[in-house]
Amino acid sequence: MLHSPDHAAYIARHDFPVPSGAFAPAEAELLAKYGRWMEALASGVLAPVTPGQEQFVLVARGDGEPTTDFERVWAKWLKEKVIAEEVAETFQALKQAKSHASEVEAEYLAARQLVLASVRQQLDAVDAAFAEQMQAANEGASNAEKVTRELVLKLGRSASAAGVKVAYIAGRVTWDADKMAAFAELHPELKEFRKVGKPFVQLRFADGSGGAVSEDGERS
Repeated sequence: MLHSPDHAAYIARHDFPVPSGAFAPAEAELLAKYGRWMEALASGVLAPVTPGQEQFVLVARGDGEPTTDFERVWAKWLKEKVIAEEVAETFQALKQAKSHASEVEAEYLAARQLVLASVRQQLDAVDAAFAEQMQAANEGASNAEKVTRELVLKLGRSASAAGVKVAYIAGRVTWDADKMAAFAELHPELKEFRKVGKPFVQLRFADGSGGAVSEDGERS
């Protein structure tokens, strides 16, 4: 099929940005080849010249359900575009909030250091006076805790006395997940005992901070 020069110019462009991981190979190929053309049609830069193109424009503007490969892939691209914009906006807000928190903490630490500098000599004298006593006391507490742990492990049960409670926790039983999954395929009746925990997300920042948070907000 021959195309008018203005349509042909956009069809000849194969530089449409295709998000990685969101599209099947065939969809990605269609976008790479015709994305600029579809974009020009959908935005009104190009006027539709066939019934099929007129229908594509209607669907692209939300006035119909996609039925062709072109319409479906463009509808999916529009959806992914909205998601990408939401992700970018949310992540940028997080970055700014973290940056602001770091700035406030830096100001706090600087102000604190000014106060500490005025009493640094007094604090150093206190540290020196208590250094040996604190070390000996901490070592004594650590040794007493070790003896207590060993006693409870030896008893094999929880115990409490003198305001101290020590819980005895039996060794955790674990299963080889891969082998159990393979075994369950051979014995499907085992799958009724399978439980799946709530999903969680992990945040990682350039400074190494972050952590995991479950769906209900519980931090680990």
